[in-house]
Amino acid sequence: MRPRPAVQYRASAGCRELAEEIMANFCPSCGAALGNASRFCPACGQAVASAAAGVPAAPAALPGSGASPSAPAAPVSGGGSNAAVKILFAILGIICLFALVAAGSCFYIGYRVKQRAAAISKTYGMDSAPYRGRKDACGFVSKSDVSAAFGEPVQSVNDHGSTCEYVFAGDGSRRMALQFTWEGGTMLMKLSHGAMKSVAGMDTFTPISGIGDEAYLQPMGSGLMMRKGDVMVNIDLRAAGLNAEGAKTIAAKIAGGL
Repeated sequence: MRPRPAVQYRASAGCRELAEEIMANFCPSCGAALGNASRFCPACGQAVASAAAGVPAAPAALPGSGASPSAPAAPVSGGGSNAAVKILFAILGIICLFALVAAGSCFYIGYRVKQRAAAISKTYGMDSAPYRGRKDACGFVSKSDVSAAFGEPVQSVNDHGSTCEYVFAGDGSRRMALQFTWEGGTMLMKLSHGAMKSVAGMDTFTPISGIGDEAYLQPMGSGLMMRKGDVMVNIDLRAAGLNAEGAKTIAAKIAGGL
């Protein structure tokens, strides 16, 4: 076989190059004509090779250089994440604000409750020191003391624990009782006074100054209530028909001994 002349080879190569150049101007998928530097077919949208679109390919890295072909940098998007962080911090700030407000409200409510409890305790004597002295109801005034205060002889004395009863001479029907409340006397006096005022619709207790911490003459001279510290003494005159001045004398003597 005879080899083809060199001219013939060159002609064949030129034809192939011409054919490839012509084919590069048409879409390999649908055959539509491509514009200059087109990367996608305008008819079918098929991607076209960069060489066919007249765009030179990226140069390959040189062997042994360690360099890699340059690739397009990915777009950096930080706007969305920054906005999310700001929203998160705003929510946390609102939560902290509500927590502080709630804590402050609880502290204020607790403070007001404590103040109110202290006021009630003071009003009703709950903060009063307990009585540590002798608890002998008949030991504060004697028969002679009672006789001198009322101007009548005392026949006998009956000790009933926290109540001492003095019986005047005669048929034994006339009696005077001293009733001691050794603890909680302040509260009992407040409640008794308030209850009587509520029932009568007016203050029927007459305050007496200079006896103990506070003293009141009960309605119609039926008795006398005296308090010193947390101890309250009620002098019951209902079964004796005695005068209130004698009861004041007895109450002053008891207050001096408490």
